Amino acid sequence: MKTDRLIGILSVLLQKEKCTAPELAERFEVSRRTINRDIEALCRAGIPICTMQGAGGGIRIMDGYRMDRTLLTSRDMQMILAGLRSLDSVSGSSYYRQLMEKLQVGGADFVSGRDSVLIDLSSWYKESLAPKITLVQDAIAERKRITFHYYAPGGESVRQVEPYYLVFKWSSWYVWGRCLTRKDFRLFKLNRLEHLKMLEEGFAPRQVPMPDLSNERIFPANIRVKVIFDPDAKWRLVEEFGPGCFEEQEDGRLLFQMDYTDEESLLSWLLTFGAKAEVMEPETIKEKLLRTAEGMMYIYRKGGKLMAQKELALYVAEQLEPLGDIRYIPMMGGWLFYYREKLIGGIYEDGFAVKDTPASRRFMPDCRDEVWENTPVALLPCTILEDSGKLCQMVREMYPELPAPKAKKPGKRRRKSDGI
Repeated sequence: MKTDRLIGILSVLLQKEKCTAPELAERFEVSRRTINRDIEALCRAGIPICTMQGAGGGIRIMDGYRMDRTLLTSRDMQMILAGLRSLDSVSGSSYYRQLMEKLQVGGADFVSGRDSVLIDLSSWYKESLAPKITLVQDAIAERKRITFHYYAPGGESVRQVEPYYLVFKWSSWYVWGRCLTRKDFRLFKLNRLEHLKMLEEGFAPRQVPMPDLSNERIFPANIRVKVIFDPDAKWRLVEEFGPGCFEEQEDGRLLFQMDYTDEESLLSWLLTFGAKAEVMEPETIKEKLLRTAEGMMYIYRKGGKLMAQKELALYVAEQLEPLGDIRYIPMMGGWLFYYREKLIGGIYEDGFAVKDTPASRRFMPDCRDEVWENTPVALLPCTILEDSGKLCQMVREMYPELPAPKAKKPGKRRRKSDGI
């Protein structure tokens, strides 16, 4: 549209000292004659445009001219405010809010209608992120170096950087600058920065290469993965990769094929689906998922085992309650039980066992001694645990047969419940 082109030409002339008609014609894809007519239209609208012929000539706007905001359409202003509002969502100051108020002063009629675009660039980390963004902006403006502690997949390090750009990409904020450690330009994720400081030492501006933020450059695909997903995972696949990322099979399951950058990211992503994803290829990913699952099973089974041992310890303590002088403590992967300071037995693995003495043999004649995990001596599995009276009597008769307790250093004595 002609109006949009006129505003575009005016914007170019406000940003550049001068520009030639051929340059404008090429930029807006029109003829030089059309550009000349547009320049005449701008002059009639009161824009002070000067044209100079010959070598070194061109088109320019007279010094001191400032564009009236009414040259912007209502839609233009809405988009500008939407952009400012998005920056305000991650700002730690009131700068962008005050700027929006300036643009809107006296413009209630001009900025018509309700906001149709709302952009929130903040995240769960807004409280810690906003000060970082502000500090990096100040360092860029003042040409000051920054230093920070950085957490990367390869380890932790302290970096000094000459910052040039704040970048918002892949739903995260980054700083692009020259790393003095690597002596090259690097991209650093703000959420991985800690102890961020602006140094007094300044730096001279360099020729800065624009960061190549293409997915192919940052995330080169080198792992081809093939996964079968349950049908109820469809919404996630569509959300993250689009509706064309899978083929629906005859049984309703979804065949997903995609190229991934690194194994760690792929494994983490697959684990979020639990048992709703079955990896078909490659074999290396299947094996690593299996090892990860086995490791998780070990952790949780171990935790369940410890909880079961604790519950059993409480039950044994209740059964021995009539004896009166019982204490029990967690030790050696189980629980040790003492009667009047003599060790009578304990919980090893998943059962309660007592020391092998003549008395314990009399009370449990059919019991055979066993070597339990984490104990060097054979113990008798307790087969009369449910009979509190018989159990207490056995412990009383075992007591004289047990070795005397070792001398202890003075200290606080544990009560029977100290181990729980």
